[in-house]
Amino acid sequence: MLLGPHEKVLRSAYAVLERGPHGRDRPRPGVLYLTTERLVFESPRSRGVVRDLVGGRDVDRVLDLPLAELHNVAVRRGRWSRPRLVLDLGGHREVVDLLAPEEWSAAIGEARRGHAAEPAGVPAAAVPHATRTVVKVRCRYCGGLADEAHNRCPSCGAPL
Repeated sequence: MLLGPHEKVLRSAYAVLERGPHGRDRPRPGVLYLTTERLVFESPRSRGVVRDLVGGRDVDRVLDLPLAELHNVAVRRGRWSRPRLVLDLGGHREVVDLLAPEEWSAAIGEARRGHAAEPAGVPAAAVPHATRTVVKVRCRYCGGLADEAHNRCPSCGAPL
């Protein structure tokens, strides 16, 4: 999986994509990656042992979804089956079977909040921050604290 600039992998796990895009209902095993900018599901093209040994393992990128396009993430609990992660993409849903779907749901939510908080295209270290120094002065009449810029004490009203 290729990562963009300033993109980091937050989580990865073996998963099975049960129902995916274009009405595909055939379960497909692969690896689900959560990065700081997107959610990616990659599945091996061939399950043949000889091909894997000779030419390496080719993968298909079944799902490559920016976090901004993800409408909702939920955990579906079946009556007799294990809980599954449901990704709502607006037009269709993806159902992913993996271990600890509740933790994945929380991690995707945190990644989406972190992605929305960062300004687009500017690293967090490059954002300028304004700092202001406040000097407090003690009142000689009542002993209260006041800002240096004030002319009178906020507690007793005496001139500073």
